[in-house]
Amino acid sequence: MELNIERIAMIAALAAMGGAIGVKIITMQLFRAMENSINAVYQARTEALRELQRAQSKKNVGQRDLTKLERKRQKIRSQIRKLRGELNDYKKSESDRQKQRDAMRGKIEE
Repeated sequence: MELNIERIAMIAALAAMGGAIGVKIITMQLFRAMENSINAVYQARTEALRELQRAQSKKNVGQRDLTKLERKRQKIRSQIRKLRGELNDYKKSESDRQKQRDAMRGKIEE
């Protein structure tokens, strides 16, 4: 009878060891799956950060270009104001000259 009990105990111990090995294998597979998921998330995060940096760079370039265009616009507006003032001065002086010419012609014709 002892032989049967020893055999049963030995078989139970082997089954327990087999179960432990099976659990260890399953646990290792779960760890690998988690590592793969973590790596995938990390790669997605890295790619998202790269895209964000590209977008920020494009935004900064666009903002810089917009600032340059705004400065040009202000410069052109000031030039237009200056030229309009000069044109008005020219028209006024031309009008004054014309009046002087008309006055001189009036004196000569008399």
